[in-house]
Amino acid sequence: MAVLSLKEGKAKKGMSRRKVTDALWGYLCVSPLAIGLLLFLAAPLFFSIYVSLTKYDLFNAPIFVGLKWYGQIFSSEGKEFWNSIKNAFVMVIGTLLSMILALLTANVLCTNVKGKNVFKAIFFVPTICSSVATTIMWKRMYDYYFGTVNQILNVFGLEKVYWLDEGHVVGSIIFMTVLFGFGTAMLLYISSIKSIPKSYYEAADLDGANAVQKFFYITVPSVSPITFYILVTGLIGCLQGFTVFQVMTNGSPANTMMPVLLIYKYSGNDYGSEYGLASAMAIVLGLIIAILTGINFLLSRKWVYYES
Repeated sequence: MAVLSLKEGKAKKGMSRRKVTDALWGYLCVSPLAIGLLLFLAAPLFFSIYVSLTKYDLFNAPIFVGLKWYGQIFSSEGKEFWNSIKNAFVMVIGTLLSMILALLTANVLCTNVKGKNVFKAIFFVPTICSSVATTIMWKRMYDYYFGTVNQILNVFGLEKVYWLDEGHVVGSIIFMTVLFGFGTAMLLYISSIKSIPKSYYEAADLDGANAVQKFFYITVPSVSPITFYILVTGLIGCLQGFTVFQVMTNGSPANTMMPVLLIYKYSGNDYGSEYGLASAMAIVLGLIIAILTGINFLLSRKWVYYES
């Protein structure tokens, strides 16, 4: 009995050492990501929260002001910030149009259309190009005097248009972002459509369903998880939009001022080095994004279909 208990004790000790070793290896493997999150996410977030409670201009010591900046954001003085939020929601139209175009294109390319691989490449290439370079190209195309778009209008005897003035700039940017960004969504939809069981369509054929009915009653519900993903990430992307708007208009006219661009201006000497106010705006923007994402997840239970 003593020998058995001794063997059991050694076995348990060996197992405990193995568990400790496995745990150490596990922590070692996740440590690069954990350290990266602490250094580049958690630490800046907590520092931003602290700065949002102070008056700080980068050169002088922070002066604690409490919730002053948050009060300013939610008062009449914060009108510019909320207008930028409204502008971001207007730009969501581009995300919705991009989703529709991507789904229709993917549905066509999943058929036996000739040259579909070439079309996939053509539609996807713009998404891997530099957003700065692409925006500069479109800005020159929209130029009133020498832009390609107005040159085409002249060919048909039409008058030139100021595409980047207050009355046209929103539509111009939405049109650019739709053509610039639907390639990735298209590929996601293609992979999702190809994973739909063929038996669904065969059963629909037996019931006499036409192509439109199969699209709306089989394809659209089956790809709804991808639609949900694109919708959520697209909404977040609109609220965090910066590069396109800075290069295209730099926030002028006012209906192209985005929240992140406004935050950048308050922390970049354009509107003064108000890091406290800029940090408070960033915190509020982050909370808005979190709330909207949570609402989307709740509403997704009503329309997102999971096969399992």
